[in-house]
Amino acid sequence: MSKALKIGIVANTAFNIYNFRLSLILALKQEGHHVFAIAPYDDYVPLLKENNIDYIEIKNLSRKGTNPITDLKLLNELRRLYKLHQLDAVLQYTIKPNIYGTLAARLTNTIAICTVTGLGYTFLNKSTASKIARRLYRFAFSFAHKVLFQNEDDLAVFVQNNLVDKAKTQIVPGSGIDVEKFQPQFCLNMPSSQLPFTKTKHQISFLLIARLLKDKGVYEFVEAAKQMLQTSTLATFHLLGDIDTNNPSAIDKATISQWENEGIIKYHGFTKDTRPYICAADCIVLPSYREGMPRVILESMAMGKPSITTDAPGCKDAIVHQVSGWICKAQDTNSLRDAMQMFLELDEAAKLEIGLNARKRAEEIFSTTAVNLFYINLLKNL
Repeated sequence: MSKALKIGIVANTAFNIYNFRLSLILALKQEGHHVFAIAPYDDYVPLLKENNIDYIEIKNLSRKGTNPITDLKLLNELRRLYKLHQLDAVLQYTIKPNIYGTLAARLTNTIAICTVTGLGYTFLNKSTASKIARRLYRFAFSFAHKVLFQNEDDLAVFVQNNLVDKAKTQIVPGSGIDVEKFQPQFCLNMPSSQLPFTKTKHQISFLLIARLLKDKGVYEFVEAAKQMLQTSTLATFHLLGDIDTNNPSAIDKATISQWENEGIIKYHGFTKDTRPYICAADCIVLPSYREGMPRVILESMAMGKPSITTDAPGCKDAIVHQVSGWICKAQDTNSLRDAMQMFLELDEAAKLEIGLNARKRAEEIFSTTAVNLFYINLLKNL
C-alpha cells in the first residue's frame, strides 16, 4: 500500500458527498487513508456519520451568493481547515470548492484535485456572473494539480477558453454507479403491487427523471408525448423530480398540473429512491440540453433499462446509439418523438437486448469500482 494520506472530500452540500462520493470515501478508507467529508451542514451529515466518516462543517459557503466578502471568508475558512487537519490532498467538487478550495490548497501546500461535474446555468450564460466565474476558474486552476472532467465537450470548453492547461486535465467516467444497488434483479424481486405506477398489458411507459427545469428537456418531452397521444393510446408518460424554484429555468407547479389535467403526463413528485420508478417504466428518457454525465441514465443502464437521451455534451457519452439506448437531437421535439416511437414499435427481444447491452456498459465503464480505482491510482501517481 502507498503512504496513508489525510484526504478531504469537499463539496457545496453534504447531500452531494453522501449521494455521489460515499463509495469513493469508503474505498479510500479501505486503502488506509484518513478521509474527511467537508461541506455545509444539512440533513445528510448524520448519514455520513453513520458510515463512520469524519465530518468537518463549512460555515461560509453560499451556493448561489456572489458577495465577494462572503467568498473571501470561505477562502480563509478552507485555508484554516486544510491547515488545522493537516490535509495532504483534497478532492473538490462543485464551483466554489473548486475555486476557493484550490486557492486554499495553494496556501497550505495541499494537493488539489478538482472535478468539474458539469457546466451549470451560470457558467453557460453570458452574464456578469459567468464572466466572473470564468476569471476565477482561470486563476484558481492555474494552481490545481489535476482538473478532471466527465466528458470531452466540457474539457474542450475550458481548454479553448484558456481556463485550464490541457496537460493538467483528464476524463473521469462520471461519479460512479453502484451496480449492486442498481441492478435488474431489484425489479425481478419487486412485487407488481409495489410498483409506483402500472399500465395495461400492451401499454409502454416512458419516464423522465430530472429536476424539472427547461434545460432538462421537459417541454420537449411533454410536447412529444402530446403528439404521440394524438395517434396512439399505447404509450403513457411520467415525470419524476423536484421542482427547483430557485433556478431561472424552473417549471412551476401550475404548468405541471395543467399537463396532468390535460392527460398528457402523470407527475410523481420527488423521491430519494428512484429504483421502483425505473422498474415501473419501460424506457427512461432524458432530453437534456447538457450534462456532465447523466446519472439517471447510468442508473437506468445499470438496471438493464433501455433509455433515450440527446446528442448534447455528456448525454451522448453515456450510451451507444442503438446498442445500449438511443440518441436524439437536443432541443428537438420531433427527433425525441421519433425515438420514442421507434422504441414503441420494437419487439420484446430487441428491447431485452438493448437492456442487456446497457447493463454491460454500466458495469464495465461507469461502476463505482471503476471510478474509485481511477481516483485511487491518481492519488498514488501524484
